[in-house]
Amino acid sequence: MNIFDCLDELQAELFEKSYEEMEAKYYELCSTQVEGNEIDRIHNINLDTFQTQVKSSLPEAMRIVNEQSAKAIYFEYDMDNDWESTFFICDGYSSLFEEDDDWASDWIEEIEGPSNKEFAQIYQENGFDATEKAKAITLLLIVRTLVAFAKAVENIKVNVPLCVGFHDQDPIMRIKE
Repeated sequence: MNIFDCLDELQAELFEKSYEEMEAKYYELCSTQVEGNEIDRIHNINLDTFQTQVKSSLPEAMRIVNEQSAKAIYFEYDMDNDWESTFFICDGYSSLFEEDDDWASDWIEEIEGPSNKEFAQIYQENGFDATEKAKAITLLLIVRTLVAFAKAVENIKVNVPLCVGFHDQDPIMRIKE
C-alpha cells in the first residue's frame, strides 16, 4: 500500500462520495492490514470535540479572510506534535490542477486549531510507513481527520478555497475549491 497513492484517490473521492462511504472504504481497506482491535480503537475515537473546535475557529478565520482579502484557508495538523492544528490564512492560492501548493507556506495570519492526543498516541506507536500495518493505521488516521474536518465545515459558508493536510503533505486536500 502506498499512502500517497491513496491520498490522490482520496482527493477525488472527496468530490464524488459521501463521507460515510469514504470512512467505510478505508476502514475496510485498513482492517485487512491490521490484526486485533487497533482499527476499531481508531474507529471508536469520538471526534465531536475536535469538530466543535474546528467549527468555533472557522468564523475567526473567515473574518480575517474578509479583512485581508485573503485567497484561501489551509487547515494543517501535525502528526508528530500531538496532532496539533492551525488554520493558515493565505494570501495566494493555486488550484489542485496547477499542482503547486507553495501558496500554503505563504500565509498572512494563523489561528490555533484543535489537537487530537488520541490520534497522536496511536501514530507514535506505529510511525508513518515503516510497515504495512503502520501505513494502514496512518491512512485511517488521515481519513478520519479529513472526514471530521469536512463534516465540521460542510454547512458553514466559506467564500474562499478551504484546504486541509498534515504537515508537509503534498498535495494538500481541497475540501472546497
